[in-house]
Amino acid sequence: MGAFLFKIQLYLTLLFGFTLFAKADHIMGGELQMRPGSIAGSYEVTLIQYWDGNELILPSPGVNGNRDINVDLFIYRKRDDVYMDRVQLTYISSATIQYQNRACASSRFLNTLAGTYKGSIALNSGKYDDPGGYYIAWERCCRNNDINNIADPGRTGMVFYLEFPPLSVRNSSPEFTAPNGQYICSNRPFSMNMAASDGDGDELRYSLVTPFSGTTTVNQPVGNSRSKEEYPLIRWQQGISASNAIPGASPLQISDNGLLTVNANVIGLYVFTVQCEEYRNGNRIGLIRRDFQLLVIDCNNDTPERPVIIFDEEPVSEVLFCPETSVMLQTDDSPDWSYQWQLNGQNIPGEINNFISVKDTGQYSVVKSYTKKCSGDTSSVAVSVGYAAPVQAVISLDKDVICEGESITLLANGGMIDTNLLVNWSKDGVALAEQSADLQIEEPGTYILQVTNDKLGCGGKDTAVVAKEVLEVSLPDRKGVLKGTKVSLSPVVSPSGISYSSKWSPAAGLETDLNSAIAVVAPSQDTEYVVQVASENGCLAETRTFVYVIDRIHIPDSFTPNNDGHNDTFEIFNPNDSIREIRIYNRWGEIIFHSPNYNKPWDGTYKSAPLPAGNYPYFIETEWKNYQGTVMLLK
Repeated sequence: MGAFLFKIQLYLTLLFGFTLFAKADHIMGGELQMRPGSIAGSYEVTLIQYWDGNELILPSPGVNGNRDINVDLFIYRKRDDVYMDRVQLTYISSATIQYQNRACASSRFLNTLAGTYKGSIALNSGKYDDPGGYYIAWERCCRNNDINNIADPGRTGMVFYLEFPPLSVRNSSPEFTAPNGQYICSNRPFSMNMAASDGDGDELRYSLVTPFSGTTTVNQPVGNSRSKEEYPLIRWQQGISASNAIPGASPLQISDNGLLTVNANVIGLYVFTVQCEEYRNGNRIGLIRRDFQLLVIDCNNDTPERPVIIFDEEPVSEVLFCPETSVMLQTDDSPDWSYQWQLNGQNIPGEINNFISVKDTGQYSVVKSYTKKCSGDTSSVAVSVGYAAPVQAVISLDKDVICEGESITLLANGGMIDTNLLVNWSKDGVALAEQSADLQIEEPGTYILQVTNDKLGCGGKDTAVVAKEVLEVSLPDRKGVLKGTKVSLSPVVSPSGISYSSKWSPAAGLETDLNSAIAVVAPSQDTEYVVQVASENGCLAETRTFVYVIDRIHIPDSFTPNNDGHNDTFEIFNPNDSIREIRIYNRWGEIIFHSPNYNKPWDGTYKSAPLPAGNYPYFIETEWKNYQGTVMLLK
């Protein structure tokens, strides 16, 4: 019966490649993350795994593979290890971790990936209120059989572990910096950034601790929800501990700011755990652990000369550039060299040329190694790349309205432009030839100033919209006033509806204030009056009118058209050109005499025939008054 079952198991293994839970020797390390979601009580949980791509088998039809499609994490209360909840995460994506020395990575078959699993869970704050906090754990068996610093690694499991406070304390767990693809050259100083960042600004403390082995086994490779009083630790090889997980002249250690350092002297593959504790107001509220592996190899001592970063054909330690542009950093080029650019100590995926186009600020360096042989590599001095100060572009002008026949000056930055700046002007989208700090204009329009840093290309821009005002004022050319009376002079100002001030001259005969909008005048003699108006924009307009003084006219009440040379016509005395029209009627209302502007007096005839004696009504229109009455024609 046992032989039969063995044959069935062997058949299924050959058919499907692996059993349902394949051995996890492709997993080189990983960590957990936890952060509040957008909905109250919801949390996003992330599991990151680091894989040896040479051991990774992807699921496919008929093959389960060893990359889990889903993973189950379990939440426990710290105080008594009571099981609380399960959260299932789903595989999201993976990305290759770039090695900076590709020749060595290739010769050693180094192929590392980072895989990400994510899931969400809703937690009840009333249920998660224990002041001692809680922890999340994921267990898996088994580790890579090639690990040198622990006993029986191929039968030893791993635990990825995170602690968090009661939900009354809002908190996001720290997040480790993504690792570079790196290995350790024996008998050489080595460093690697293992720092974390914390969105809450909490204090972070680092230490190296013994990795968990957990409760999984070869036969039970996946963890379950059973409460554990504690997780078993891995068993170190003789003479190894957390304080010298990678032995050497200077064993593996971690600084207060999360920098791993070691000077190893024994070739091999080493596993270790970095613990990051999270403190707030002096109290520990959480922690995260990263399991990781590093390879120590015997590197060729033939180390390339240190690369130098060049910008604008000069070695640099600092480069400034414009936010809206990019800047090109370079180093020496040769087919013998391979390159890996780094930003803030992290390898930039895909940036493996001798140049890089930079759009982000930070500390840039380049690692140089041999293209065709595995040896040590060297790194340049980090170049600080930052944003240049904004280029100021400000148009100043006394006013934004041009008057008819006037010009104004636009000043760039008050008329003071540094020698390394270029000035360009445009009007209504058309470039102007003027490139100085001042621009004299006579026409309205939209003026744009562009100030550019000649070397960096940074630019500043400002816009001024200039309008034009055509102010006009008018008065009648002439105006009569009856002697001893007064008349109003009312200017018509265009455009209408604007505010303006007035000034009249001369003062003689002016009965209103010199600054009145409407002038009242009573001149004793003919006078030309001038008014000047000024708008709020300072535009001026002027006009004048001639005011002539009229003596009172005398209208006789009778005349005798008998040709005796005395009182022969109906003559009006002192008309002074003020009469606009005379009409004389007969008793039936028929006009018998009509004279516009009083060209001549009436001689008592109608159609060249003398009229009989009698009373004849008249109507006389003057500039200031209309007269109606009758005149007696006597024989």
